[in-house]
Amino acid sequence: MNKKLGRVLIIILLIINLGFLSKIIIGSNDTQMSYAISGYQGNPEEELIEVINNTKEELSIAIYNLDNDNIVEAISAAAERGVSIRIIADGENTENKDSKEIFDELEALNIPIKINTDEKMHIKLTISDNQTVVTGSFNYTKDSAEDNQEVLLPVSDSELASSMSDTFNEMWYSGDLEEW
Repeated sequence: MNKKLGRVLIIILLIINLGFLSKIIIGSNDTQMSYAISGYQGNPEEELIEVINNTKEELSIAIYNLDNDNIVEAISAAAERGVSIRIIADGENTENKDSKEIFDELEALNIPIKINTDEKMHIKLTISDNQTVVTGSFNYTKDSAEDNQEVLLPVSDSELASSMSDTFNEMWYSGDLEEW
């Protein structure tokens, strides 16, 4: 594993272990973190939609599964506002009827979509405006929003977001993904 990705994963794991704090600010660079845990603290779906709705320029999404209409509406609205959006998705999960229709709809909005068909892409990641990283166990699905106990961790930190954007770009341009 390259050092940059390893460092990012360690930071994310440390942040998750700080989950008992609802909102914290660390250091002089004003890193802000919050979390939502289904049924206990906040609402993961609402937190994610808030980040998407506040995105002004660029949204990069790597997601295992996407079939939640509320999240799709927020992504679509961002595209209509002129936000540049790219999505990487797991190949197997794009084959079901609901997801296929959603990805076709997003593609019709000129959102570039790439599919990982080589291996299970189990990432749940959104990067907003190279400032905020959202990760956790929350898939962007109806089940995750309504039935599952999930955690969502938004982190506002430009250094982390820049590093994660570099990794997203490495994945995007790697040649390992197929065009939708």
